[in-house]
Amino acid sequence: MTPSSLSQERSFPRAGAGLRRLRSAPDVHRLNFAWLIRLRWVAFIGQSAVIIASRVMPGVDFPYRILALILVLEVLSNLALIAWARTGRPRHEMMGALVLIADIVFLTVLLFFTGGAANPFSLLYFIHVALAALVLRPLWTWVVTLISIGAYIGLHFLPYTDHYLPWASQPEIWTLQTQGRWVAFIVSAAVIAFFINMIQKALTRRDEELIRIRDAKMRNEKLASLATLAAGAAHEFSTPLSTIALVANELQHGLEEKQMPRHLVEDAELIRDQVERCREILRQMSADAGESIGEFARPVAVGELIEHILEGCRYRDRVEVTIDTDRIAELTVPPSALGQALRGLVNNGLEASDDDQSVDLIARDKDGELILEIRDRGEGIKPAILERIGEPFFTTKQTGQGMGLGVFLARTLVEKIGGDIEFTSTPGEGTVVTVRLPESDSTDSPLAPEAIQINPGGTP
Repeated sequence: MTPSSLSQERSFPRAGAGLRRLRSAPDVHRLNFAWLIRLRWVAFIGQSAVIIASRVMPGVDFPYRILALILVLEVLSNLALIAWARTGRPRHEMMGALVLIADIVFLTVLLFFTGGAANPFSLLYFIHVALAALVLRPLWTWVVTLISIGAYIGLHFLPYTDHYLPWASQPEIWTLQTQGRWVAFIVSAAVIAFFINMIQKALTRRDEELIRIRDAKMRNEKLASLATLAAGAAHEFSTPLSTIALVANELQHGLEEKQMPRHLVEDAELIRDQVERCREILRQMSADAGESIGEFARPVAVGELIEHILEGCRYRDRVEVTIDTDRIAELTVPPSALGQALRGLVNNGLEASDDDQSVDLIARDKDGELILEIRDRGEGIKPAILERIGEPFFTTKQTGQGMGLGVFLARTLVEKIGGDIEFTSTPGEGTVVTVRLPESDSTDSPLAPEAIQINPGGTP
């Protein structure tokens, strides 16, 4: 949690429950707009074909100039929509709904001049209902559905000239047959809107689950790669570093015995110090990347978890602990690994705050979850940095002070347990890290002990 200046509050969603969607909202609307534009061209071609075919039908006499004007307006509206889409402006869902409503108006006008409710193509309103249910949220879907129902029923009340469709007659509005058609249309439109919308929601939830599984798999693969890389580096570099340290030590003693210039002795000491620094970095990489004994998960009380977090914490006296719960919550977690992971977040808060400022560690339970909040009093985090928090090897600290693995491994461990981590930063007030952990009595499936095989530590 590196302090920085912020001009506005920035909050990011929960990592476990609010994972990224398979496609972002702007991308979905862009895709919907592309399909709507294509479908409008298809509708124009179909309407033109039907109108042209009607000229050779016996007994049919439509006002073709008016119909041609309506078709021209449809083409112009679609060209305007294409031009607007190419500007790259945000595509709001309301715009998609307005396009469908405009198409309903065009269809209603065409039907009015071609037989009204007696025209069999009046059932094409169902297409607009289906499209709305497919690409819009429930609110706009039902708006489009109600407008379609109103347009269909309204055609029965509008008078039209009989000679347009000589074989059709003005329907009797208050007959059982006409009202039955209204009820059938309303029920059909409602069923189409409801079930297509439900299917779309199910597909969206499936996509979210797939992306969640994919992200979890990628994190586990990264974690395994980090562990393999760190262990291999520590093993391969141990021998040459030991040799360099031994030679540097002998060189230093030899220079001191022969009373060589002091700067040469200092150079030999510098070599030894740098070798020790390399050893420390390799040791930290091995610990951070998961070289551990594989701690089992077990029932842990909140107080015990807090003790694991504070054990070995830098400047422990500056951490203000508050346990705000009416009952003793119990978790099923690997206490040492989780405590070490969250300790790194506490240390980050201490580093982001001044020496005379404290960091709050608050524990409370809510809806079957244990909520741990770590509040520092630094200057906050820049939005660009906040977006990258949790990426492996990303750090804002000086070289040698952090490996950039602390938050990544903490988040990986917390999500393995079934929880999530959220970062919120406020300018001038500091940063809040909210950790949500499922309590034992609310966990649907107990955590398999062998699932916890990482030992995060260090700081980002």
